[in-house]
Amino acid sequence: MELDERERFLTGVASAVRLLVLTTDVDDVVIGGGLAALGDPLLTGTRRILSGWAADSAFLASLDLPSRVQVIPLGFPAAAVGAALVGEHQWLKS
Repeated sequence: MELDERERFLTGVASAVRLLVLTTDVDDVVIGGGLAALGDPLLTGTRRILSGWAADSAFLASLDLPSRVQVIPLGFPAAAVGAALVGEHQWLKS
């Protein structure tokens, strides 16, 4: 992947993180699925871009977006854990 392509890709991921936080005010954004295979380079690049935006915007800096994003460990059964948590929540309500 060329540098320009990589930067465009990372900017897209950082944009998605920013949009998700701005529209839903989640505490954490966890990147999983096929993207998780990119690991630390994805996390480092995304955080770098988010930090750059924060340097230009006091509002974005106040959201501390870089600390909210993480990549799920490769092989982690996120779907199963998520289903169990939803099931537990439903079970406790009954």
